[in-house]
Amino acid sequence: MYQEHRIELGTLPRDTDAYLALRDRLATTPWGGAAMFVAGIVLYGEDRALAIRCLTAMIDSALLVDGPDGLQGKQPAPAVLRDLRDRLGEKPWIARSYLDGTSHERGYAPPDGPLAVRLREQTRDVGESDAKVFVFSSGADSPRPIRLLRNVKGIWKAREWSSLEVGVRAIPRISEEI
Repeated sequence: MYQEHRIELGTLPRDTDAYLALRDRLATTPWGGAAMFVAGIVLYGEDRALAIRCLTAMIDSALLVDGPDGLQGKQPAPAVLRDLRDRLGEKPWIARSYLDGTSHERGYAPPDGPLAVRLREQTRDVGESDAKVFVFSSGADSPRPIRLLRNVKGIWKAREWSSLEVGVRAIPRISEEI
């Protein structure tokens, strides 16, 4: 059985404290955790330093290492940072495709109004501490999976999200007539 969710983010947080406050409010469910991870990768296209701090707070502790660029002496592991850089760094529209209301025809520009993420869950894929939910993308034919784990504080954090980093429909080229 499928159930869909639409998680409103409002606007993208502009500092770590705002991100953490929104995370603490929304990431108490798997779909809220997935939406906060999407917010983090969207931020990556705008402010990498802020995004790395935010993503440190949104990914499972098994994917963190000691380092100065995240939070509280931790940061994403080198492989995570490499994948973000290589897969999303020069293609910020991939992350924006997960915002509800975007389209490839409009270059995946964020919609006017509050930002939101649409998700689908399969009841059999959601447990008490482990869940797989699917994030809709305006650039893909079907929603893409993200696996989350619930930590001891009750916050759902991303554990595996590689499908969210793959390509989306190309942005149409605008031809200029001379």
